[in-house]
Amino acid sequence: MAQRHWQACLTAILNEEGGFADNPGDPGGATNMGITRKTLSAWRGEPVSREDVMMLERDEAARIYREKFWMAIGGDDLPDGLDLVLFDDGVLSGPRTAIRDLQNALQVTPDGLMGPATRAAVAALPVAEVISLLQAVRLARLKSLPHFALFGRGWSRRLQRIERQAKALAKIARAQSPAPSAAQDKAAQKGESSMAETKLDTKPFWASQTIWSSIAVIGSSLTGALLAWKGNDIAGFGAALTALLGGVNAIVGRVRAATPIA
Repeated sequence: MAQRHWQACLTAILNEEGGFADNPGDPGGATNMGITRKTLSAWRGEPVSREDVMMLERDEAARIYREKFWMAIGGDDLPDGLDLVLFDDGVLSGPRTAIRDLQNALQVTPDGLMGPATRAAVAALPVAEVISLLQAVRLARLKSLPHFALFGRGWSRRLQRIERQAKALAKIARAQSPAPSAAQDKAAQKGESSMAETKLDTKPFWASQTIWSSIAVIGSSLTGALLAWKGNDIAGFGAALTALLGGVNAIVGRVRAATPIA
């Protein structure tokens, strides 16, 4: 699980955030390592000055990130790669907004809480697909903000960098997944053979969670593709089409699985 990636994810975020900044156009005001004056005041339980923000040390920033952002999104329990993207979203926009982005991407009620329905929707799809869907929703929301004209270019590039790193983590995790043993393979083959002799599936395909999850993916992919096309985002459009095809293939495969062999 993602717990082992906490330090790697933190390093990625700190690399993106940089050091002290006080951009007049940034509604967050004085910021150091991505920690705003407001966040630091809430963490310390008292008002802090611009100088306090400037003198913030990495160890304290790391504690703030872990307790107020990472834990708020359930980072330790997220799949490898998705942990980084949702963490980055939480840092930029707040943990509740980040979770709502994920829920909107997966067509789950956007209540901002990482509950069982959201976790089930995450588990129903390949991690790389979830990452692509989430990034498309994030970008669309950021484009709707009034200060996107000032910060949009940087945000867009940041999302691209984070997505590449996240998908690399997901790929490594997939490659490191233990292969089934010979005994497990033999048992699985025996079970499949026995199933084929009787029946493949007693549940109708339209009652399958896979079907409805795939329909949700198709819907969100169409939305993402439209937004990417309007925004002239070629990479986003390609990612949305890939997710769309994945949803269609999942439905086709589920229907075939529910069809008895003649």
